[in-house]
Amino acid sequence: MNGRMFIQAITLDEALKARARHPAARFVAGGTATIPDQNLGRFQPDGYISLRRIPSLKKIENTRDGLFLGAGCTMADLLTNPLVEDQPMIRLAARTTGTRQLRSRSTVGGNLFTTRTDRTLPPCLLALEAVGHFVSASGDSKRDLGEALRNPSAEPEILVGVTVPPTAGFQDFTRVAPRNGAGNATASVALCVDPERKAVRLGLGGAGPVAMRAPEAEQFAKKAIDWEGGSVSETMARKFGDIAADHCDPPEDAIASAAYRRHAIKVMARRILERALGG
Repeated sequence: MNGRMFIQAITLDEALKARARHPAARFVAGGTATIPDQNLGRFQPDGYISLRRIPSLKKIENTRDGLFLGAGCTMADLLTNPLVEDQPMIRLAARTTGTRQLRSRSTVGGNLFTTRTDRTLPPCLLALEAVGHFVSASGDSKRDLGEALRNPSAEPEILVGVTVPPTAGFQDFTRVAPRNGAGNATASVALCVDPERKAVRLGLGGAGPVAMRAPEAEQFAKKAIDWEGGSVSETMARKFGDIAADHCDPPEDAIASAAYRRHAIKVMARRILERALGG
């Protein structure tokens, strides 16, 4: 940690009290994004408060509201825990997260609340309408995950986990990346199509400062899909991709231009909708 203060918390209360004593410190779990970001100069905290040994952050369990994934669960946990077998999109996102060594360290919470836009899990959880569970000095709270990503609390808080509600119908995830195989995504698209509710949910990664939904494209698809026949025309699928691309604001960096990311999102959104409806 380059001589910085390091506190190993054992409980959530202990971690919050440590943060109150050291407001310039940063929470860390796996460190697969935090430490590289520090080395790149994106932030320089006074120290770190480790959440890695807090047992309550590592739960995976079925609840009456859906599948609960603790913020401290690793990508490897998502691939090996039998309770996650019925979540193909989450497992696919976890499988494409780096090497086996990285998957054994990279956590749910770290994937969600990072300065990077290349993580594969956030768009999937948004498309699945996951709800975030947080704890702070003020108490426990539940918030829509997309809202929590866009508007982080001004008060120090810890993500305890997310609840993924039961999902019917089609779900899939796709991405483009600098290289084949596991690794970070240049841009990514996650889609859920629920014929029973006549609902379409589209999550985008690499489309803005944080992962985001695309409500304009979702509403268009809801009207464009032939729900009785379970199909969508090629023209409508292309329009769906156009709308998704038009309403995002991709970053530009050494990996890819904003124009490339926007084009990739347009193509992936069209293709995944056609795949969902047998196009």
